[in-house]
Amino acid sequence: MPHTDLNLRRHAGAARERERLIAGHGRRAVFFDLDGTLADSHGAMRRVFDGFAAACSRIASDRDFAAIQGPPVPVLVAKLKQRWGLTQRLDELVRQYEALIDGAFLAVAPMEGATATLEAAFGNGWQVGVVTSNSGPRCLAWLARTGLAPFVDLVVGGDQVCLGKPEPEPYRIALARSRCLADAAIAVEDSLQGARSALAAGLRTFGIAAPERAPVEWPDSVRLIFSLEELIPEFSRQKLRPATAAR
Repeated sequence: MPHTDLNLRRHAGAARERERLIAGHGRRAVFFDLDGTLADSHGAMRRVFDGFAAACSRIASDRDFAAIQGPPVPVLVAKLKQRWGLTQRLDELVRQYEALIDGAFLAVAPMEGATATLEAAFGNGWQVGVVTSNSGPRCLAWLARTGLAPFVDLVVGGDQVCLGKPEPEPYRIALARSRCLADAAIAVEDSLQGARSALAAGLRTFGIAAPERAPVEWPDSVRLIFSLEELIPEFSRQKLRPATAAR
Protein backbone atom coordinates (compact mmCIF):
# COMPACT_ATOMS: atom_id res chain seq x y z
CA MET A 1 0.00 0.00 0.00
CA PRO A 2 1.47 3.42 -0.92
CA HIS A 3 2.65 5.48 2.04
CA THR A 4 0.27 8.35 1.15
CA ASP A 5 -2.76 6.03 1.15
CA LEU A 6 -1.73 4.63 4.53
CA ASN A 7 -1.52 8.13 6.02
CA LEU A 8 -4.94 9.01 4.62
CA ARG A 9 -6.44 5.88 6.18
CA ARG A 10 -4.85 6.71 9.51
CA HIS A 11 -6.20 10.27 9.42
CA ALA A 12 -9.66 8.99 8.49
CA GLY A 13 -9.55 6.49 11.34
CA ALA A 14 -8.51 9.18 13.82
CA ALA A 15 -11.34 11.42 12.61
CA ARG A 16 -13.90 8.63 13.06
CA GLU A 17 -12.60 7.91 16.57
CA ARG A 18 -12.90 11.59 17.47
CA GLU A 19 -16.49 11.69 16.23
CA ARG A 20 -17.22 8.59 18.30
CA LEU A 21 -15.87 10.31 21.41
CA ILE A 22 -17.94 13.41 20.74
CA ALA A 23 -21.06 11.29 20.31
CA GLY A 24 -20.36 9.33 23.48
CA HIS A 25 -19.52 12.21 25.81
CA GLY A 26 -21.55 15.01 24.26
CA ARG A 27 -20.06 18.11 22.67
CA ARG A 28 -17.41 19.65 24.91
CA ALA A 29 -15.08 22.54 24.23
CA VAL A 30 -11.93 24.12 25.63
CA PHE A 31 -10.94 27.64 24.62
CA PHE A 32 -7.43 28.96 25.14
CA ASP A 33 -6.18 32.51 25.16
CA LEU A 34 -3.18 33.00 22.88
CA ASP A 35 -0.70 35.52 24.31
CA GLY A 36 0.84 34.23 27.52
CA THR A 37 -1.31 31.10 27.49
CA LEU A 38 -0.54 29.10 24.35
CA ALA A 39 2.11 31.47 22.99
CA ASP A 40 5.12 32.40 25.08
CA SER A 41 4.73 35.98 23.91
CA HIS A 42 4.60 38.07 27.06
CA GLY A 43 8.19 39.24 26.68
CA ALA A 44 7.70 39.88 22.97
CA MET A 45 4.56 41.94 23.59
CA ARG A 46 6.37 43.98 26.22
CA ARG A 47 9.14 44.71 23.69
CA VAL A 48 6.47 45.76 21.18
CA PHE A 49 5.00 48.13 23.76
CA ASP A 50 8.44 49.53 24.63
CA GLY A 51 9.27 50.04 20.95
CA PHE A 52 5.98 51.78 20.30
CA ALA A 53 6.49 54.06 23.29
CA ALA A 54 10.00 54.95 22.11
CA ALA A 55 8.72 55.74 18.60
CA CYS A 56 6.14 58.04 20.17
CA SER A 57 8.74 59.66 22.47
CA ARG A 58 6.93 58.40 25.55
CA ILE A 59 8.04 56.49 28.65
CA ALA A 60 6.98 52.82 28.66
CA SER A 61 5.77 52.34 32.23
CA ASP A 62 4.67 49.08 33.83
CA ARG A 63 1.40 50.78 34.78
CA ASP A 64 0.58 51.72 31.19
CA PHE A 65 1.49 48.24 29.95
CA ALA A 66 -0.77 46.61 32.55
CA ALA A 67 -3.62 48.95 31.63
CA ILE A 68 -3.75 47.76 28.01
CA GLN A 69 -3.84 44.00 28.62
CA GLY A 70 -6.87 42.26 27.14
CA PRO A 71 -8.52 44.40 24.45
CA PRO A 72 -7.82 44.16 20.70
CA VAL A 73 -5.04 46.30 19.24
CA PRO A 74 -7.25 49.17 17.97
CA VAL A 75 -8.74 49.56 21.43
CA LEU A 76 -5.42 49.40 23.32
CA VAL A 77 -3.81 51.85 20.89
CA ALA A 78 -6.77 54.20 21.33
CA LYS A 79 -6.19 54.01 25.09
CA LEU A 80 -2.51 54.84 24.65
CA LYS A 81 -3.34 57.69 22.28
CA GLN A 82 -5.54 59.21 24.97
CA ARG A 83 -3.22 58.49 27.93
CA TRP A 84 -0.15 59.81 26.14
CA GLY A 85 -1.82 62.69 24.28
CA LEU A 86 -0.64 61.43 20.88
CA THR A 87 -1.52 63.66 17.92
CA GLN A 88 -1.14 61.10 15.10
CA ARG A 89 -4.21 59.61 13.51
CA LEU A 90 -5.49 56.47 15.21
CA ASP A 91 -5.34 54.35 12.05
CA GLU A 92 -1.68 55.28 11.57
CA LEU A 93 -0.83 54.37 15.15
CA VAL A 94 -2.69 51.06 14.84
CA ARG A 95 -0.75 50.15 11.67
CA GLN A 96 2.49 50.99 13.45
CA TYR A 97 1.63 48.81 16.46
CA GLU A 98 0.43 45.93 14.28
CA ALA A 99 3.69 46.00 12.29
CA LEU A 100 5.70 45.74 15.50
CA ILE A 101 3.63 42.73 16.59
CA ASP A 102 4.06 41.04 13.19
CA GLY A 103 7.83 41.30 13.53
CA ALA A 104 7.88 40.12 17.13
CA PHE A 105 5.66 37.09 16.51
CA LEU A 106 8.10 35.56 14.05
CA ALA A 107 10.20 34.44 17.03
CA VAL A 108 7.43 33.51 19.49
CA ALA A 109 7.43 29.86 20.58
CA PRO A 110 4.63 27.82 22.20
CA MET A 111 4.38 27.73 25.96
CA GLU A 112 5.79 24.64 27.62
CA GLY A 113 3.23 21.84 27.45
CA ALA A 114 1.09 23.53 24.79
CA THR A 115 1.46 20.78 22.20
CA ALA A 116 0.74 17.93 24.63
CA THR A 117 -2.25 19.75 26.10
CA LEU A 118 -3.87 20.59 22.76
CA GLU A 119 -3.24 17.08 21.47
CA ALA A 120 -4.85 15.57 24.58
CA ALA A 121 -7.95 17.76 24.28
CA PHE A 122 -8.34 17.17 20.56
CA GLY A 123 -7.67 13.44 20.84
CA ASN A 124 -10.34 13.05 23.53
CA GLY A 125 -13.01 14.56 21.33
CA TRP A 126 -13.05 18.11 22.65
CA GLN A 127 -13.67 21.06 20.37
CA VAL A 128 -10.50 23.15 20.69
CA GLY A 129 -10.54 26.88 20.13
CA VAL A 130 -8.33 29.92 20.55
CA VAL A 131 -10.04 33.09 21.79
CA THR A 132 -7.63 35.97 21.55
CA SER A 133 -7.40 39.74 21.40
CA ASN A 134 -4.65 39.22 18.81
CA SER A 135 -5.70 39.20 15.17
CA GLY A 136 -7.24 36.06 13.69
CA PRO A 137 -4.87 35.86 10.69
CA ARG A 138 -1.80 36.34 12.88
CA CYS A 139 -3.02 33.63 15.26
CA LEU A 140 -3.70 31.21 12.41
CA ALA A 141 -0.25 31.86 10.92
CA TRP A 142 1.39 31.26 14.30
CA LEU A 143 -0.53 28.01 14.84
CA ALA A 144 0.56 26.79 11.40
CA ARG A 145 4.19 27.78 11.96
CA THR A 146 4.39 26.05 15.33
CA GLY A 147 2.61 22.86 14.21
CA LEU A 148 -0.39 23.38 16.52
CA ALA A 149 -2.95 24.06 13.78
CA PRO A 150 -4.03 20.38 13.39
CA PHE A 151 -5.30 20.40 16.99
CA VAL A 152 -7.37 23.59 16.74
CA ASP A 153 -10.94 23.69 15.42
CA LEU A 154 -11.61 27.42 15.55
CA VAL A 155 -10.08 30.83 16.22
CA VAL A 156 -11.89 33.93 17.43
CA GLY A 157 -9.60 36.93 16.92
CA GLY A 158 -9.88 40.43 18.23
CA ASP A 159 -10.56 41.64 14.70
CA GLN A 160 -13.72 39.48 14.61
CA VAL A 161 -15.57 41.03 17.56
CA CYS A 162 -17.17 44.38 18.32
CA LEU A 163 -16.53 44.25 22.06
CA GLY A 164 -13.33 42.49 23.11
CA LYS A 165 -12.27 41.14 26.48
CA PRO A 166 -13.39 41.67 29.28
CA GLU A 167 -16.78 41.67 27.54
CA PRO A 168 -18.30 38.19 26.98
CA GLU A 169 -18.71 38.54 23.20
CA PRO A 170 -15.50 36.69 22.19
CA TYR A 171 -16.46 33.61 24.20
CA ARG A 172 -20.08 33.71 23.13
CA ILE A 173 -18.91 33.64 19.51
CA ALA A 174 -16.64 30.68 20.31
CA LEU A 175 -19.54 28.81 21.91
CA ALA A 176 -21.74 29.44 18.89
CA ARG A 177 -19.09 28.28 16.43
CA SER A 178 -18.31 25.15 18.43
CA ARG A 179 -22.03 24.41 18.95
CA CYS A 180 -21.24 23.82 22.59
CA LEU A 181 -23.18 24.90 25.68
CA ALA A 182 -21.39 27.11 28.21
CA ASP A 183 -21.71 24.53 30.99
CA ALA A 184 -19.87 21.99 28.82
CA ALA A 185 -16.95 24.29 28.03
CA ILE A 186 -13.89 25.59 29.83
CA ALA A 187 -11.65 28.59 29.23
CA VAL A 188 -7.94 28.99 29.96
CA GLU A 189 -6.63 32.51 30.53
CA ASP A 190 -3.59 34.28 31.94
CA SER A 191 -5.11 37.72 32.52
CA LEU A 192 -7.88 39.22 34.62
CA GLN A 193 -9.49 40.77 31.54
CA GLY A 194 -9.64 37.40 29.81
CA ALA A 195 -10.96 35.60 32.89
CA ARG A 196 -13.73 38.17 33.29
CA SER A 197 -14.70 37.70 29.65
CA ALA A 198 -14.97 33.92 30.02
CA LEU A 199 -16.84 34.09 33.32
CA ALA A 200 -19.30 36.62 31.91
CA ALA A 201 -20.06 34.13 29.12
CA GLY A 202 -20.78 31.44 31.73
CA LEU A 203 -17.65 29.29 31.25
CA ARG A 204 -15.68 27.40 33.87
CA THR A 205 -12.41 29.26 33.86
CA PHE A 206 -8.82 28.29 34.64
CA GLY A 207 -6.16 30.92 35.30
CA ILE A 208 -2.46 30.38 34.72
CA ALA A 209 -0.65 31.65 37.80
CA ALA A 210 3.00 31.07 37.02
CA PRO A 211 5.30 32.18 39.87
CA GLU A 212 7.41 34.39 37.57
CA ARG A 213 4.41 36.47 36.49
CA ALA A 214 2.95 39.52 38.17
CA PRO A 215 0.20 38.54 40.64
CA VAL A 216 -3.40 38.77 39.43
CA GLU A 217 -6.42 39.35 41.66
CA TRP A 218 -8.34 36.43 40.22
CA PRO A 219 -12.09 36.10 40.87
CA ASP A 220 -12.87 33.38 43.42
CA SER A 221 -14.51 31.16 40.79
CA VAL A 222 -11.30 30.90 38.74
CA ARG A 223 -9.34 27.71 39.33
CA LEU A 224 -5.60 28.37 39.36
CA ILE A 225 -3.07 26.19 37.57
CA PHE A 226 0.67 26.58 37.18
CA SER A 227 1.14 24.84 33.83
CA LEU A 228 -0.97 23.88 30.83
CA GLU A 229 -0.30 20.18 31.37
CA GLU A 230 -2.29 20.27 34.61
CA LEU A 231 -5.36 20.39 32.35
CA ILE A 232 -4.68 17.07 30.63
CA PRO A 233 -6.57 14.90 33.19
CA GLU A 234 -9.66 17.08 32.63
CA PHE A 235 -9.90 15.96 29.01
CA SER A 236 -10.32 12.27 29.84
CA ARG A 237 -13.10 12.73 32.42
CA GLN A 238 -16.58 11.45 31.67
CA LYS A 239 -18.10 14.67 33.02
CA LEU A 240 -16.74 18.13 33.65
CA ARG A 241 -16.07 18.99 37.25
CA PRO A 242 -16.52 22.52 38.61
CA ALA A 243 -13.46 24.71 38.00
CA THR A 244 -13.12 25.82 41.61
CA ALA A 245 -10.30 25.27 44.05
CA ALA A 246 -9.11 26.45 47.43
CA ARG A 247 -6.78 29.41 47.33
